[in-house]
This record gives sequence, C-alpha cells and structure tokens, in this order.
Amino acid sequence: MEQQRKTYRREGGNYNNAPTAVAPSGVLTLDREKPNNIDAEIAVLGAMLIDADAASVAQGRLNFQGAFYSPAHQMIFDAMIALNPKGDAALDPVVLADYLRQHNQLDAVGGASYLAQLMDKVPTAAHIDHYIEIVKQNAILRRIIATCSESILKCYEADGKAEDLLDDIEKEVLEVSQMNQRQDYQMIAPLVDTAMDYIVKLITKDSDDYLGVPTGYEILDKAMTGGLKPGMLFVLAARPSIGKTAMALNMAYNIAVTGTPVGIFSLEMSADQLTLRMISSGARVNITELAYQANQPQGDLQKIKETCSALRKAQIVIDETGGIDILELRSKARRMVEKHGIKVLFIDYLQLISINSNKNANRENDVARISGALKALAKELSIPVVVLAQLNRQAEQGDALPKLSNLRESGAIEQDADVVALLHRNREEQYSREGDHSQGLEAVLLIAKNRNGQTGKQPLTFFPYYTRFDAREETVSDEDIPQKK
Repeated sequence: MEQQRKTYRREGGNYNNAPTAVAPSGVLTLDREKPNNIDAEIAVLGAMLIDADAASVAQGRLNFQGAFYSPAHQMIFDAMIALNPKGDAALDPVVLADYLRQHNQLDAVGGASYLAQLMDKVPTAAHIDHYIEIVKQNAILRRIIATCSESILKCYEADGKAEDLLDDIEKEVLEVSQMNQRQDYQMIAPLVDTAMDYIVKLITKDSDDYLGVPTGYEILDKAMTGGLKPGMLFVLAARPSIGKTAMALNMAYNIAVTGTPVGIFSLEMSADQLTLRMISSGARVNITELAYQANQPQGDLQKIKETCSALRKAQIVIDETGGIDILELRSKARRMVEKHGIKVLFIDYLQLISINSNKNANRENDVARISGALKALAKELSIPVVVLAQLNRQAEQGDALPKLSNLRESGAIEQDADVVALLHRNREEQYSREGDHSQGLEAVLLIAKNRNGQTGKQPLTFFPYYTRFDAREETVSDEDIPQKK
C-alpha cells in the first residue's frame, strides 16, 4: 500500500483525493464474475425445445454474439439456429444431440442427458419473453463492461490523436445502445406486406413517416418520393454568392416550423447571423434596412413578430464552430440526435470541414474521406444529412447549366451522395434589377443525381432582398406556342 502511495505521489497525484488510483486489484482488473443469470438461460433454451413460438421469438431477439454467458448454452443456441433457420418449429433433443455430436460439441455442452434436463427445467414456455429479457439485459451489461475495458486499454496504449480514439469509442458505445434495435434475417412475405402498406400510404398520402421529411419545394419533394429520407446524403451545390446558404436555411425553416427538429452546422456564419436570415426570409422583410427607414411599417413589424414566434416553437440546434474537424462534427451530431432528437442535419459547407491528415495529403483525398464520413454518419444516425458544397469555376463559363462534373473535388462527393442538387441563377439579372425588390429573380435547382428517384428541375424565384427562394411554376408564353399557318 505504501508503495502505491509513493508511486501515485511521484506521478503528481494526491492520494487522498484519488481513491480509485489505489483501488483493490479486483476492481482495476475487473477480475469479477460478469453479469449473468444461468437459470434464465436454461429457461430460454428449454422453452425453445418445447414450443415453436418460443423458438421463433428467442431466435429473433438473442441472435447476436455473446448473448449467453455459458459457452455451452451459446453452442446449444447456435445449433438450434442452424437446425431451424426459419424459427418456425420446436426442436427435438434427439435431433439436436445428433447435430452437436456430428460437430464434436456434444460432450462440451454436457451430453444428451443435459439437453433432456433443459426441457425438464421449464414446465411451460408462457414466460419466454421474460426469460429472454433477463438474458439480453445481462448480455448488454457484459458488452458495456467489455467496451469500457477495451476503451481504458486503448487510452493507455494510444499512439495517435485523442480525437480519433474518442470517435472510435463513441461508435462502440452507440453499437451497444442499438443492441435492442438489431434485427435478424427477414422472410419476404412480411416484407411484401410492409411494401404494400408503403405503397398505399404513398397513394393516400396518409403518413409523413413513409413520405420522408418535406422540404417545402413540391417538385423536389416529389422527385424524392415525398422528401428527405433517413440515411440519405443530400448535396446542395452552387458557386459562391448564388444563394446555397439561403436555400438551405429556407429548407431548414420549412422543416422546423412544421415540428421536425433540425440541426445546423454553420462553418461560415455565426448563429446570430443565421437566426436573423431565417427571420428575414420567413417574414419577407429586409431587417438590415429597418434602421434606415424613418417610419417602420407596422405590417413588417407584425410579420417579424409572427416569424419569431414560429421560430421560438421550432426545434433548431445550431453549432457555429468554424473549421470544425470531421470527428468533432460527428461527435456533436450524435449528441444532437441523442439529446434533442434532431431528424434532419444541415452542414454549411463541406469544403470548410477539416480532417486530420499529413501535410502531403491530396485535398481531393481529404474531401473523399469527409464525404464518406458524412454518408456513414447519415446511415449511422438514420437521418438525412444535407451538406452544402462548392462548384468549381468552370460552372460560370458560358450560359450552360452546371453539371455534376463541376463539383469541386467531385469524384467522391458524387459517388457518396444519394441526391445532388445544383443551384443556378443568372447573377447579371440581379444587377440589372437592383432596387426592384418586388420582382424576384429566376433560379433553378437542378436535381442532377437521384439514386432512388427522378432527376429534373425545381423552378425557383429568388428574392435577394430577404434571401428567400420560393417555388415557381414555369409558364409557357404565347410566343413559344406553335401557331397554325
């Protein structure tokens, strides 16, 4: 004990304030029996042997590595799955014993007599759900202990950045938290029923859950079969000063005021600036010019108050960290989902995200890693991620519309994205109409890639005076209509 005191003082610690530094070796090495309930494991296996329904339920909920504490019980369970992959029949102990014998495992599980005892231990399978829950909760506790132990060892042995280690640990903890949500293999019959239900919902427009999260732009939502879907990576790209931030904020505002929580990472603008822009576009009032007006119109003030009231009720979480590292972004996004339940994440913008790489790394490779990490984040959190991106200078040459190839460091972005939308408008038109705030400027959102839907165009009207994009219906002039000769 005295040696432990000397060691701890030598390392700069206060022994009296750090009892864990000299805790009993059993605590430090976790040299204790892990959480388990052997009786519950026996009850699960016995119920599976006497009841087909119990076998089906147990196979669906305990089919993960390390579900059983006893290695023998895990062998028996794995053999049951191999013999009854559909989970629709009870298992005969004789058949089970023969299978284990063929695989040289019968003696390891206690022999045929032990299999017979499993059935005798459980008079009924009526309480199978309770037995399964006991086994599963103990398995989760063991997994937590293992994850924490491995994390401690990694911390002591770490030879890289703490941020990388923290990201790995967070992913492992998230996997543990999702153990209750994991599913086994599925048969096609119930999937067909689910698909039919989905089709009916689409036709009747009965549920927003099936349609996705609407952005407020009809043609865009229609192309995505109703809106932004969980796990989707949506890339919104444009040249500087075209209005991609305004477009993203309009989408975020439309989504949030309908009651869907939204998260925003703004790497370029402050949270205060974003808030003012959302108020301005929502109220259709140029807030910056209010200070120069002798008499503020009452109508404008009322619209601002109504917009502020709507935004107060909305759930919008903003992070304004400039040049944020991709690992920090992913960590904060996880906390946004866990703490605030956000359903859509906006990131402004991709090329400003930093990543840990060596000095000689190619920027295109860095962007590829960032793009891949964002797609993985969307799938991991099961939410749509809308990320803004820059187009290269070639998109400004001539009058042609931008293309996918105009994405800066485009290869990986185009590959990882589920949807790529390119925002385009004529900037010369803005200069020619400077001072005419009532007339909007024509713009278009090109749906250049859509992995699970249609490509096309969303016509827009841009009002630079209050940074707002409205959906526009394209009209045909009389001059465009063929005339009879």
